[in-house]
Amino acid sequence: MVITTARLLGTLAFTLGVVAFGELVLGTPRLYTDTAQLVAGLVAATVCLAVGRDRAGIPRRWRLLSAGGLVVWSLNRVWWVVQDLAGADQPPHALTWAGLFVLPVCMLVGLLGAVHTRPRPVPTSPLRDQFALVIDSLLITGSVLALFWSVLPGSPALRGLDVVYLVYLIADLVLFTMVVLLLTTRPDSPAGRRPLRLVGSALLAFGVADTVRLLGGGPTWLEGLGHLLGPAFIAMAALSPNRVPAPQPDPEVLERDWFRLLLPYGPVVVTGVVLVVRTVAEGSLSPFEAYLGWLGLALVVTRQMITIVDNTVLFDRVATAQRRLRHQAYHDPLTGLANRALFRERLVLAIDAHQKRGTPVAVLFADLDDFKLINDTFGHAIGDRVLQAIGERMRAGVRAGDLVARLGGDEFAIVLDQGGVAVPAPRRRSPWRRRGDGMLRQRRYVLSAAGVRVSEAAFAGGAAVSPSWDASPVPASVDSPAPGSGSPLPGDAATDFDAAWEAEAETIGQRVLATLREPYLIDGRSVGVGVSIGLVTAEPGDKLTADLLLRRADAAMYAVKRRGKGELIRYTGPKDSGPHADLPQLLAGALSGGSPAAAGFDVHYQPIVRLSDGATVAVEALARWTDPVAGPVHPDVFVTMAERTGLVAAIDDFVLDRACADAARLAELYGRPIDVHVNVSAGRLAGQGVEESVRAALTRHRLEPARLIIEITETLRIPDLPCAASLVERLRGLGVRVALDDFGSGYNALAQLHAIPVDIVKLDSTLTDVDTSPERAGALCRSVLAICAELGITVVAEGLETEERAGAMAALGCPQGQGYLYGAPASLARLPGRSAP
Repeated sequence: MVITTARLLGTLAFTLGVVAFGELVLGTPRLYTDTAQLVAGLVAATVCLAVGRDRAGIPRRWRLLSAGGLVVWSLNRVWWVVQDLAGADQPPHALTWAGLFVLPVCMLVGLLGAVHTRPRPVPTSPLRDQFALVIDSLLITGSVLALFWSVLPGSPALRGLDVVYLVYLIADLVLFTMVVLLLTTRPDSPAGRRPLRLVGSALLAFGVADTVRLLGGGPTWLEGLGHLLGPAFIAMAALSPNRVPAPQPDPEVLERDWFRLLLPYGPVVVTGVVLVVRTVAEGSLSPFEAYLGWLGLALVVTRQMITIVDNTVLFDRVATAQRRLRHQAYHDPLTGLANRALFRERLVLAIDAHQKRGTPVAVLFADLDDFKLINDTFGHAIGDRVLQAIGERMRAGVRAGDLVARLGGDEFAIVLDQGGVAVPAPRRRSPWRRRGDGMLRQRRYVLSAAGVRVSEAAFAGGAAVSPSWDASPVPASVDSPAPGSGSPLPGDAATDFDAAWEAEAETIGQRVLATLREPYLIDGRSVGVGVSIGLVTAEPGDKLTADLLLRRADAAMYAVKRRGKGELIRYTGPKDSGPHADLPQLLAGALSGGSPAAAGFDVHYQPIVRLSDGATVAVEALARWTDPVAGPVHPDVFVTMAERTGLVAAIDDFVLDRACADAARLAELYGRPIDVHVNVSAGRLAGQGVEESVRAALTRHRLEPARLIIEITETLRIPDLPCAASLVERLRGLGVRVALDDFGSGYNALAQLHAIPVDIVKLDSTLTDVDTSPERAGALCRSVLAICAELGITVVAEGLETEERAGAMAALGCPQGQGYLYGAPASLARLPGRSAP
């Protein structure tokens, strides 16, 4: 049943009619009044009981409490009816007096329960909130009583008043004050405020009736009306609909909690001022006023103590919430490790200490190898647990002061520093490094098994020397300093310290690597995860930024990926922090200008020969880059960077267009049409652009499609094998052949050979060392050759550098070969002349 204005007015009219009938017709006999109150109480109790049984929680509790209180209140009316019928005028029994206070106690418990449903600006203890509500109500009620007692002329003396009725009236006033406080200091939905307003109206009606009864001499009909309206309002409150969950209160409303704090002290201040004025004017206070003053003081002190406790708890919660929010803002929710934001802050502080005090700093950058396979095989739930286990192992593998962070996905990083360790002063750079003559310095990027480094050479008189990457194999060690690097003498203290720090950082990295290599036991399953780690250390006096140091570590990590994964490589690249040390920025600038050739890109060609007679049958087109300022950049370095930054398509398309353009000159050079092999990154096979680029290059340069061979490189995993197979079919439909490069290493394996219909397989150099390992390598090569022969696939052996190896591969039946034995990659102008057909 929904309480509407019409029903409320109807109830009031009915009650007034009952009172008017008794007053005007019957003369308001006591029997009639007591009987009407008995009926009203029983009806209200029945309504509360019936409605409360269908509710739950606090709405059920306060309705049942009200029903119990009204039943006892009605039994008290029964005693008076019996007295009226018997014509006796005996004083009330002690149980009758006690029964009067059952209803106020039930209403008090019900109102205290309402505290749980009223929203607060800040969550507090419900018990303290209830206690504070009672004290505030007592404080306001006492202040108002003292104020009226002092202000009203001829204030009645306490003697002669019925103490029971006085206490009953005070209880009504306290409960009514509690309702007012709940309504004024706790915002709520209209559905939640309606029953509280009706209960407040009931308490007001009871208070008016009890005031008339206490003072005596008032209109008896007003007392009867109050005792009839009280149960009626309680019944209507019980019939109110279910409390709809209130929407989030307006923040401006919630911020008004100060009103609740100040409201009890308003009457106290006013009453105190009045009492002080009376004391000054009359010289003394009455005992009642003094008692009320001391009572008010005690309540104020108690209320302040509760406020202090609330504030203390609030401050503790705010501090805890701030710590929790800070932890959430600076930590990864899955692993609990530091996130990128905290990692950057820590790295910035470490670099600042490095630049100001020479404190050593190093960064380890770890990337999990093929982690997507774990998610695809075992599911993301197992993958998440593996990431958590990896985070725990990384924390256990470093020192207590080091910071381990998860940068995102399967990338982790560690900040290593030596905070608090005395270090020598930064070493001075050699005088020759201060190029006062402004001569150009060229840097040479080298990727080796030990890392990426840069060597600097000064070229006198403007004579530039461009070392060729194709003239000799890549160095395998970087232990000795590059020419002109300006390294200090071996006995230098700073050098000794740097060497010790680099050794310690590398030891930590190797320990982390060994820890992460161990299998993970998840739900009885052994899960193995590979990891590639890049290490970079900063020298004293080296001016760095956090981004630059992280990019160096990232470059070293990707060098590991290029070299077969699962290892640690230390970055020993450019030690200056000038604008040209940022290789990704240089590469982006070279490829975004519209003409890679103008930015130093070129195409070199390496012969592919027929092993039976050594005749050149094809050439492989390879990208080379000589930056105008940085000098020659090793292909492994800039190709890795291009794949990392999404620029590899520009390099692929440049090489494709140049190779198709040079096909005619290659035919003239060799005296016959020569096949041209062009590399395409495996990561592009699932996207758009490859087929369009091939079509455009063939059409633009009028090259016969059969002369073009697209090589799928092994640097990245093919993201979508079915999509890649479809692309290969379309390319073969154009007449273009397709090859798998570096077969047997990286990602190119039998799965790709089975899924993708290729025409050529190029064996990686790790499988063609049949001269040094004839049994195992020979067995593997024979197996691959047999499989390819069954599938009609041509095999090219890579890495042939000696006659012995070439002869061994020819003896196994390999038809073609490629390597430095037949020629290093060279520009078109430097290629050798005609070879036997």
